[in-house]
Amino acid sequence: MLAKLIDKIVTLKETKTFEINGQTYADAPLTRIPPHVDRPECIRVSGLDGICKLIRTELAKIDTVVMVQAKSHNTVEVMTTYLPDFSRNILYRAEADAPGLRTGFRAREAALIELRSLFIPNEGTAYLLDLLSKMTDENKVSTNDNGVTQTVEARQGVALNAMVEVKPRVMLRPFRTFLEVEQPESEFLLRVDADEGIGFFEADGGIWKLEAKKNIADYFNTNLTDLIEAGKVVIMQ
Repeated sequence: MLAKLIDKIVTLKETKTFEINGQTYADAPLTRIPPHVDRPECIRVSGLDGICKLIRTELAKIDTVVMVQAKSHNTVEVMTTYLPDFSRNILYRAEADAPGLRTGFRAREAALIELRSLFIPNEGTAYLLDLLSKMTDENKVSTNDNGVTQTVEARQGVALNAMVEVKPRVMLRPFRTFLEVEQPESEFLLRVDADEGIGFFEADGGIWKLEAKKNIADYFNTNLTDLIEAGKVVIMQ
């Protein structure tokens, strides 16, 4: 009796199919379990030169066409074309170790340091360095006492030593992509606030990222020309 009950329960759990108006239906959702396939481990590097070296060293072992894609301004992936099971292997990934730029306000001294360390010199950085040299960080109190009355003047924040016109927009080239390629120049909104300090705000809507991806693709087109012409490597943006 118990054996028959178990068989009945097993039968009830079995997935059944039905033919209705020429279509096949199942009474339970089916999940495909793909067979296990050994995949190569993705190698991570921080520069475009490392990607080129890996491709030239291992391309013969891969025995298939590889595609190099600039996925973003700071990420490149190298993958195989379709394998027999219609999958792809991601072989290498490069992520730029660039400092980038934090938008927003910062103190005058911090702005000076960033302009000299995080930007490629151009007319915009020269203008800003000159502008900052005309500013002071003030935090002082002065008094005037004539024996009868006393006046106190408190000054703090960022102040200009002379009246100068501040440009609202400047073109800057911060380090934001791989160092092997030219850093894109883009427009920044400049703000000076007595309390907050100096502010940089991106003003081009991120169009510079498209230029960065093009520069990355151009780099590979130049450094892998022979493999591209041989049909072994495809460059994508």
